[in-house]
Amino acid sequence: MKEKQSHIEEVFRGVVSRVTYHNPENGWSVIRVQSYEQMGQLETVTLFQTKVFAGATMEFYGAWTNHPQYGRQFKANRAIEKKPATTAALEKYLGSGLIKGVGPKTARKIVQYFKDDTLRIFEHETEKLLKVPGIAEKKLETIRQAWFEHRMIRDVMIFLQGHGISTLFAVRIFKKYGERSIALVEDDPYRLANDFYGIGFFSADKVALSIGIPADSEKRIIAGIRHVLAASREQGHCYLTYEQILQEVQQLLDLSLASQLEQILERMEDENQLKMRVLQNADGCEQKCYYAKSLYYEELFVSRAVGRTQVPQQYDDAELFQWLEKYKKTKNIILSDEQQQAVLSVVQQPFSVLTGGPGCGKTTTTLAVVDLLQYLRKKVLLAAPTGRAAQRMSEVIGREAKTLHRLLEWQGGIFQKNDEAPLDADFLIIDECSMLDISLTAALLKAVPQDCQVLFIGDADQLPSVGAGNVLRDIIRSEVVPCYRLTKVFRQAQASKIIQYAHK
Repeated sequence: MKEKQSHIEEVFRGVVSRVTYHNPENGWSVIRVQSYEQMGQLETVTLFQTKVFAGATMEFYGAWTNHPQYGRQFKANRAIEKKPATTAALEKYLGSGLIKGVGPKTARKIVQYFKDDTLRIFEHETEKLLKVPGIAEKKLETIRQAWFEHRMIRDVMIFLQGHGISTLFAVRIFKKYGERSIALVEDDPYRLANDFYGIGFFSADKVALSIGIPADSEKRIIAGIRHVLAASREQGHCYLTYEQILQEVQQLLDLSLASQLEQILERMEDENQLKMRVLQNADGCEQKCYYAKSLYYEELFVSRAVGRTQVPQQYDDAELFQWLEKYKKTKNIILSDEQQQAVLSVVQQPFSVLTGGPGCGKTTTTLAVVDLLQYLRKKVLLAAPTGRAAQRMSEVIGREAKTLHRLLEWQGGIFQKNDEAPLDADFLIIDECSMLDISLTAALLKAVPQDCQVLFIGDADQLPSVGAGNVLRDIIRSEVVPCYRLTKVFRQAQASKIIQYAHK
């Protein structure tokens, strides 16, 4: 896959005059640079760089832009540090804080003593710095260590950018890998796709081919398989068959793999790089199905959580029936036999499903369930997968309903509510469950306390979730938990042509 170039890459060269801003966390920097082309003119450059120092001679690659507030700027995608062109630049460079123990005065002494030979002394004969007045053994060791660290950062940045990695990701890679950056990337460039959000298979593959990894290497094939399995969730799949993997990986890598793919898959399974289950296909024949590990364990957890054995709640049936009769009179409503059974049964089940097509009274039934739970002094939480569904649930139930992400407190890329910090609830009701994918369901059920009852509501015949899995349909088909299906279409709904066609 070739990336389209939206503009021609421009080059800007100059000496860093000062660092206006530098964020040590992500390397974001705003610097003022003395232009080579127009001496005396300062330009603003923005880039991501691990460390930036005044006096550094730099070559920037990117494009000129015009910021609405700050005006003309050069936005650099990569930057290469060059040897300082003049002794003045070298003196400013060494004395800018680059090297611990070397300030402006010491830098001036060093440059005056060694002149054009200064950088060679730092690179190869640092012990000669002892000839400079004011530098003793202790200070020499500090300078030597600081120079080594600077050179390491410089070499890593040059290596990464030389293989097409932007300064933004080069900074992140160095922050994570440190001095091992070059060795780790050379050993397995595909690890970048796993370790850094924003670097996908295609970027890592570009680096791998640039480094010299053969196009038909097993390392590249394994990375392609892992990418295809991970990407399958975007198409709604939890797993892929052998035939699907063969077709997609061959297309991805432009290779013929029929003779070796099965052996590679077996080896990946042995090394726990993926998971395999033998399942029956539509014809009843067994076939091997391959999972990305995360999806495998999420599916396994959900199946165990839904199917776990729990003791149903015990209530006086006569009391519940009496409450429901009074409730119908008070609300002036009529409930079908299906609805009545659902209301009286759901409140007693550890895990249950309420399903039915449009116009069958799921909302009315849910409202009765919530009111009965309030009568039973249960702490009830309401939620739905999307903001719109949660808002509608709030409006019709008359109680706050949250999105699942808000309920589970999504922060910093993870859910704060989990098995170690569970939800505070006696009864959890989730609406529009046809929208649930396997990952969100696993996260939800991890946060459910052991003694909390759960009700999933939804129409299994609606379109499945965008993510992997068709959770509601699979739970209903499993027959592991009680499912209360509403089929009677009420009079006011019968007049709707849309609802009539939905039930055909």
